[in-house]
Amino acid sequence: MRDWLFILDPTDTTMDGDLSSKDRVLELAKTAPRREWWLARRRHMAPGDRIWIYFAAPLKEVAAVAEVEGEPYEVTGDAQYPWRFRAALNLDATRALYRSPVPLAALANQHPQGVPLVCDSDLALFLRHAEL
Repeated sequence: MRDWLFILDPTDTTMDGDLSSKDRVLELAKTAPRREWWLARRRHMAPGDRIWIYFAAPLKEVAAVAEVEGEPYEVTGDAQYPWRFRAALNLDATRALYRSPVPLAALANQHPQGVPLVCDSDLALFLRHAEL
């Protein structure tokens, strides 16, 4: 199992075709946790991997987590986000992170870009805040 940092800027990037604020992601975790997520480039994700959702605005923080349910697959007709994968938001862990998000200042990776793997020191912090 691997852990990925999925970066969302609620003002201009999407999780599933819609703008994705911290509040919206928490609501989705409650009402429709299984989602199709969008990627600009292919990542070697596998079922069971986790994605930790980093919100780049208005506050820079990790405040949600989901479990990957399927490997990324390519779609045609979307030049900006040609890859998709299925993942389910973890409601309990997302609630815990929503209440106690991990701020950018606490991360070893001070300049997250793309969809990088999570380093061990950041993972320990994420797990603690997510109460996992």
